Amino acid sequence: MKFTLIPSAQVPHLLDKPLQWSLALWGEGKEEFTAEDWHTFYARVLKSDYESWNQSSDNKELLFLAVDEANEVIAAIGLCDFDDLEEFRHLKPWFCAFVVREDLRGSGVGSQVLNQMEMKAMEFGITKAYLWTEDQVSFYAKRGYEEIDQLHKPGRTLYIMVKELNNQDHIIE
Repeated sequence: MKFTLIPSAQVPHLLDKPLQWSLALWGEGKEEFTAEDWHTFYARVLKSDYESWNQSSDNKELLFLAVDEANEVIAAIGLCDFDDLEEFRHLKPWFCAFVVREDLRGSGVGSQVLNQMEMKAMEFGITKAYLWTEDQVSFYAKRGYEEIDQLHKPGRTLYIMVKELNNQDHIIE
């Protein structure tokens, strides 16, 4: 599927759908973030600098939208220099807020979006990226991410993963 990864600040009118997807998946019932936190995050990314990445900065948040040829959002993925998990704030940067439109999950779109986000991170000079997941360990492992830690929460486990980014892993379409 053809799409373009676009900084959310360039297409604020397209943010409603990915925000709703994020709220549906993660907006309530998690101690890391609330629905209000998601609204705040989506508002902050509109004011971010998408031209460069300062490795020593704090509180930098970017959100990119994968937009298809019909100008429909098919996925969103973020890049943040901090994480919601206090225990792992020393690690950075993080891929975050990664969500694919429900009808496209399992179609390969997620792999393509992640691949493009990794290339974007490398353009910023980032050579290593972290993420955490509760239920997509095998998805990320198949794409070169390694589990480096676990955080046990009541009734669930968060898997902390990392990947060394390099151009050899990426297919340019």
